[in-house]
Amino acid sequence: MEGSRSETFAAEANEEIIYTSLKFSQTSLPRAKAAQEKRAPCCWPAVVSGLAIGFGILSISLAVALIWKLNDSHSHCPEQWVAYRGSCYSFSKQKKDWYSSQESCWRQGAHLLVISDTSEMDLFKSIQTECFWIGLRNSTDSGWIWEDGSVYNGTKILSNSPVQHCVVLMKDHLQASSCEFPAPWICEKSLT
Repeated sequence: MEGSRSETFAAEANEEIIYTSLKFSQTSLPRAKAAQEKRAPCCWPAVVSGLAIGFGILSISLAVALIWKLNDSHSHCPEQWVAYRGSCYSFSKQKKDWYSSQESCWRQGAHLLVISDTSEMDLFKSIQTECFWIGLRNSTDSGWIWEDGSVYNGTKILSNSPVQHCVVLMKDHLQASSCEFPAPWICEKSLT
């Protein structure tokens, strides 16, 4: 009796193990495979592209910081001056006529702002909120001339009087003005 009971128990255990292992292999694998197929197409590309964008932004930020640091370590502007594209700029808080503004820049080893291209013009138009004297004035012989001697070839300078021979940079345009008008000014000099 004992022998047949052990055999029955062993047979039941074998059946149960076989049944259990068949049940797992038939139901678990299709569910796992279906779940994996659902996740793979929609989650992984989004994660991978998100990581790629994140690493790209981080790389660009580090490169800009490194370039900024390298540029900063080789050349300097005086205190209270701003560096941009190889030059230093100072925005006065005082107001003087054009000639006194020019002299103030000269005393600092600089000159009134000379704008060399449209991107520089756009930059200065966007960062200031009032009018500033710049190094542009009307020469009776040659027209509008920059302080460095180059001829102005930009957009029309607004003028409403024949006695307006100096130029102020306004928020959205260049305006001719009487050179005696008191205004703040922008000085420019090379990085040192």
